Amino acid sequence: MRVLLSVFAFLCLCVPSAPAQDKVKEPSTEREFPSTVSFSYEGKDYTLAVTGVAVRKKIIIKVYGMAHYMQDAGKTTEEEAYKAVLSEGKAKQISLQFVRDVDNTSIQSAYRDGFKNSVSETEYGKIQGTVEKFLAYFSSPAKENDTYTYRWLPGGTVVVIAQGQEKPALTDPVFARALWTIWFGEDSIVDREDLVEWMIK
Repeated sequence: MRVLLSVFAFLCLCVPSAPAQDKVKEPSTEREFPSTVSFSYEGKDYTLAVTGVAVRKKIIIKVYGMAHYMQDAGKTTEEEAYKAVLSEGKAKQISLQFVRDVDNTSIQSAYRDGFKNSVSETEYGKIQGTVEKFLAYFSSPAKENDTYTYRWLPGGTVVVIAQGQEKPALTDPVFARALWTIWFGEDSIVDREDLVEWMIK
């Protein structure tokens, strides 16, 4: 009996902390996301694994569920995970699924504030033109179950897929980092530790 218990304990320790199933669920919104995503861009193939899921709330109102993905994420400490996610080099993706209707003016205003809180005033001045191009991608209101995808590719290129439509790429490393900082910075609009859950040792 002791032998069986020892074997069971050993097997439990060997279970990986990263999700082994095909999908993961954000528990608050119950929105499901694939545990890996694959895509091609300019002739290069990418496969990214989920690093965590989170919910965006406005006070107590749920706005969207989200998942974050990263290429070759690996295992590390929480602080090093944030640094890795906010660094240039590896492909990353943010996937959003809305759980309520939100007008486009509110979306644009929220993102504009998010960018201003993510960088210094000087940096914002440098990326403001790119920010305005990004905000123009939200010309329609978000409806419940609408999806938005943001991909940060090597070289500071951000690809936006809004409501199923891929928009012209935006290439600016400072802008890319600022966009990700909205969720991964110290003033994150979500519980950022949830987004790196499966990167932590």
